[in-house]
Amino acid sequence: MWLLGPGAGWVLEHVDGVTGVSGKERAELLDAIRGRALTMATGVAALVAVYYTARNADTARRTYEVSQRTLALAEQGHVADRYTKAIEQLGSPELAIRLGGIYALERIARDSARDHATVMEVLTAFVRETPPLATPSVPSPRPGQGGRPRLRADVQAAVSVVGRRDVTHDHPDRRIDLAEANLGGADLAGADLHGADLAQADLTDAELTGADLSHSNLWRANLTRVDLVGSNLADAILEDADLTDARLTQANLDGADLQGVQGFPAL
Repeated sequence: MWLLGPGAGWVLEHVDGVTGVSGKERAELLDAIRGRALTMATGVAALVAVYYTARNADTARRTYEVSQRTLALAEQGHVADRYTKAIEQLGSPELAIRLGGIYALERIARDSARDHATVMEVLTAFVRETPPLATPSVPSPRPGQGGRPRLRADVQAAVSVVGRRDVTHDHPDRRIDLAEANLGGADLAGADLHGADLAQADLTDAELTGADLSHSNLWRANLTRVDLVGSNLADAILEDADLTDARLTQANLDGADLQGVQGFPAL
């Protein structure tokens, strides 16, 4: 501001060394000095603006990152609370509460990819450890075979959730573990059990039409009267499995290990 006023004359005489001019010539020289001052002031103002803009942007970025971390921690805490409650529900003596826990775990697996594998391990452990005779089996119609036992509702719900999981979230080093599980009469039509461990599992009278059992381990599994129509058993291990009266129409057995298979399934 000083340069725009009387300071311009001082600069003209003491900085530029111009003396002895007056009138129009002096006015033009003073205007030039004021122009230079305005240009410099504009440049400084621009630099200050850029600095504060960058500073504000960095502050905003840091604030956003902190808020995102806070939100992620809050969500993790919420998921942990839901997970704990669902686990408690699995141990309830009431069927409805156990079913609620199973479907709550399914929702957690869908909402949180990082918890997907853990949820699947919990559900498969529930299936493996649940006593098969805790509730009586109920006959249910099956076309062409008169009827089959029905798997207890909570175990059926658990294996159904496993069978329809989002396989893209499966842990590459963890396979679905249903070894030695009692799944007699289970409805697993269309289930994705690719690579699952079903060694010595009891799948008597189970419905597995259109299921994906490729690369699965069915060593010594009981597949008596199981319906495998249109299923994918490519590269599955069926060594010493019991396929008595099993239905394998249009099943894919490419590369399957059939060594020691018992029974004569209708192909």
